[in-house]
Amino acid sequence: MPAYHSKIDGAGADEACGCALLPLKTKLRGPAPAAPFEGDDIIDETIKYFRPNCLFRNFDVSKSSDRTLVYLTLSMQQFLKECERHSTRQAGEKAVKSLVLKQFPIPGSPGWPLGGLFPPPKDIQEGEAWRLYMKQARDELSTRTLDVLYKDDGAKDKWWGSFAKDKWW
Repeated sequence: MPAYHSKIDGAGADEACGCALLPLKTKLRGPAPAAPFEGDDIIDETIKYFRPNCLFRNFDVSKSSDRTLVYLTLSMQQFLKECERHSTRQAGEKAVKSLVLKQFPIPGSPGWPLGGLFPPPKDIQEGEAWRLYMKQARDELSTRTLDVLYKDDGAKDKWWGSFAKDKWW
C-alpha cells in the first residue's frame, strides 16, 4: 500500500524549492494566499495523513504539493516531540511557539534534514519566499496540532502523543 499523497493540485500555484506555495485557511499574516474555509487545505491534509504516513518508510514524491506535505509532516512530528514533555496545553503551546519562532534551515543549507528530496533555491529571493511561506504554514500547523493533541479539558490525547516517539525522517 503506498503512502498518502496530497489531494490538492499544486498546478498553477507558485513554487519555491520544489514546494507548492498553496493557499492556507488562516488568519495569520504572511505570504500564503487565503483559502476558502470550506474544504481541506494542506494543513488539514497534513494532520489527516500524519498517522498513516508515519508508518511508511518511503514516500514517492509525485508533485510539488507532496513536498509541502512532507515538510509539514516533519514539522508536525517535531511539534509532537516537543509537546511530549508537557502535560498541559498551556505548557505545550509555549514550547511549540518557541519552536516555530526559531530559525530553521532551508533546502540545500547545512542542517537540512531531508537531503536531496528538495532542490535548493535558485536565488536568495526563492529561498526567502520558501522560508516565509513555511514559517506561516508551521505557525498555523502548530495551532491546529495543539487542537488535536490536547483535549478540551487541557489533558493530552495519549493516542496522538504516542506518535511523538516515532522518528519519521
